[in-house]
Amino acid sequence: MSNIIESATLNDIALYLQREESLDSNSAHTIAEQVLSDFIEMRNRGLIKGWYFDEFGHLELLPTDSIQSWINQTK
Repeated sequence: MSNIIESATLNDIALYLQREESLDSNSAHTIAEQVLSDFIEMRNRGLIKGWYFDEFGHLELLPTDSIQSWINQTK
């Protein structure tokens, strides 16, 4: 799974927000744009490799190797 770069699109995230937060389509799309922008910023900063929906339908972030190493050290 470490090769995932981006598998949740803007529309996927908006639909997720509609379902999980009971938002209308326009509100969900607006928030999804901000979420996606934040994900891209995190990727550009080297914090994450990407984002995806797991097998349970949860939106997940895929940390970079260095961040994953740091996470593992803090456990």
